[in-house]
Amino acid sequence: MLSTDVLLTAAAACVLLAFVVPTVAITVGENSAADDVLLEPTSQYATIQDNQLELDLEELNKDAITTADVFTIAITDTDVQRVWIENDVEGLEFYAGNDPTAKIARASPIEPSAGETIHVGVAVDTHVTHTGTETFTVHVRYDDGEDDEDEEDDENETPQGVTLESLAVSPTNLEAGESVTVEGTYRNENDTAKRHTAKLTVDGTVVDSRTVEIESGETRTVSFERAMQWPGGYDVGLDGAASERVTVTGSGAEIGDASVADTELTKGDRTTISATVENPTNEPVERTLELAVDGIVVDTRTVIVQPGTERTVTFERQFDAPGTYDLAISGVDAGSVTVSEPEPEPFPIRNRQLSAATTAALAPPLTMGILFLGAAANRRWAIVSSEY
Repeated sequence: MLSTDVLLTAAAACVLLAFVVPTVAITVGENSAADDVLLEPTSQYATIQDNQLELDLEELNKDAITTADVFTIAITDTDVQRVWIENDVEGLEFYAGNDPTAKIARASPIEPSAGETIHVGVAVDTHVTHTGTETFTVHVRYDDGEDDEDEEDDENETPQGVTLESLAVSPTNLEAGESVTVEGTYRNENDTAKRHTAKLTVDGTVVDSRTVEIESGETRTVSFERAMQWPGGYDVGLDGAASERVTVTGSGAEIGDASVADTELTKGDRTTISATVENPTNEPVERTLELAVDGIVVDTRTVIVQPGTERTVTFERQFDAPGTYDLAISGVDAGSVTVSEPEPEPFPIRNRQLSAATTAALAPPLTMGILFLGAAANRRWAIVSSEY
């Protein structure tokens, strides 16, 4: 099932002035997803007035970094997948539960279950002076089976009802440096046209892909040509659904070993992955090496190795998400790298000009300026605005 990101996005521009209590207004239009995500006050800093949830933080300590539990987010829809808050207001952070380090952000969203209620706190640095317009955005991501072209990965998913009918791989015996042709025929059994991304695999590693549109009830043939540069036996196929054995013979360059410089990284760090290419022949050899991360080729390098020599080829790769990643260069295991979140930094630096308070409210806009809301749940969209 494909996910639709930012099906509900509430955004508010707020005017923050030193020693003045600013207000942010957010509203949702008719038929929005408001009934799926409910907000309720939980402390003296939050009240409901005139259908408005108002966060009044004026009474928080001045010249300090103060935290307070302010409201809850109740989830009533099983299709709600993630909730997060994007906040550009310096000195203002939202967090989940009683842990100020558990920031609610895109990189660390809430992943709720239907019926769950999440307590939301706010951390405010009243040393910070705000001038001009600032914004924060609340996102709700659904999983409702509809496509969203904003999702990078959607077109790489295999839609239901699209099947691989036949696979042809030729030749299955060839010399190093020669090419193999792979053809796959797909059928769309859906009532509407579907896009499908065919993925060429060699020993399970995705080395190429092509996206095609297949009309309802029709078939479409996708063709790939792949140079087989290294002697050995390989399973060549499509989508991991079918493959044929291809044997590559002949002398030529070989990869002696592959490795990664760092096995543990912090999110956003870079590391070097390297391999040694050996050429035992009497002629120069040109080869293209491929770096694969978790079975998908993400980078290539083409080198010429002189006769009777070896050459080290390096790739540099940045890892932006926590997790453990398996690495390989042209099918040779290079090890794995584990990426972790950075240690939490102290909340905003002190010794700044202070603002007496920060107020945020969720309410229909009245006389506020520069206020807008985009609430979209695939089939619904509402925009609310007002001027000074």
